[in-house]
Amino acid sequence: MSDMLLRELSNADIDWFVTTGTRQRLTDAAVLIQPNQSLEAMYLLLEGTLAVRLPAQAASNDVVAQMTRGELLGESWLFNTRPVVQVAAAPEATVLSVARSTLEAKLGSDVEFAAHFYRALALIMSERIRRIFEHPERVRYGAQRTVKEAVFVFGELHNSDIDWMVRQGQVEEVPAGQVLLHAGRPVDALYTVVDGQFAIAMADNPCDPLSLCSQGLSDQAVQQTFRTATYISRGGLPGIISFLDFRPLPVTIRAVQPSRVLSIPRQQVASKLQEDLGFASRFYRVIATQMANLLGAVTLLRGDSSDDTDEELDLETLQQVSHGGTKFDWMLRQLGVSCP
Repeated sequence: MSDMLLRELSNADIDWFVTTGTRQRLTDAAVLIQPNQSLEAMYLLLEGTLAVRLPAQAASNDVVAQMTRGELLGESWLFNTRPVVQVAAAPEATVLSVARSTLEAKLGSDVEFAAHFYRALALIMSERIRRIFEHPERVRYGAQRTVKEAVFVFGELHNSDIDWMVRQGQVEEVPAGQVLLHAGRPVDALYTVVDGQFAIAMADNPCDPLSLCSQGLSDQAVQQTFRTATYISRGGLPGIISFLDFRPLPVTIRAVQPSRVLSIPRQQVASKLQEDLGFASRFYRVIATQMANLLGAVTLLRGDSSDDTDEELDLETLQQVSHGGTKFDWMLRQLGVSCP
């Protein structure tokens, strides 16, 4: 994890972080982030280790994950959410703190920085999700959860972005029960759920991509037991945790009802991202937002289901939901798909 941020940021991006941020030393297991806390900064872990605990375990030594050098954290405010975990020094750490207002201004004024930053953030969050999915023995299954409907993120995209997706993509029918993406296999296309619902299922045993591939697709269901972790619906991006980093998918994604997806070949998306920085910055923010929603769902899955609470939406978020829904419905009309 320590070099992921350095791989994605340019020298100018790194210089901005160094000159803008403030170093903060945490000692004696000091708490940096509390669950449901409103944050006014983002943090880059420079030295030491941070321990992650679920709310019910915050007063104990039961650590569900550890963050090491190079991790970005405190990103929840970017997606109009609040943290669902406690983060504390274990027992000491040094972070670089960047004020929320400063980072928001930079993201709004520097499209190249925004593209680099959101891609790095999406990759870091996908790695956190992957660590959970690849170790099902650490998951305590409770009530099955649904990742919140994702169409609101389409409000981040320009009309020209959606028009490009329509022109490059193809709508595919996925019958109920059919597997869209298999565990252990690469993800060769960007999928967007047009309608229907998909289950994200984890194997009972730690994910071993080579063994899964050698079994063959027909043998996977026989030799592996998969349990549903969460569901995704309209606007969701199934398989997105493996789309950016080319690594095998740690979960199986199956339609639970007749569904449709918009499929765009991976290479076409990669070329667009290279050629159009504006599109890249918006696209990576959409992916980072969906990663944040998925991470929230699978993090809560690891704890007591009673910790799950409904979030109140502020006026700005409600407007974004409405705006995103309007754009999503416009995309469906361009595709010739009836709005649900």
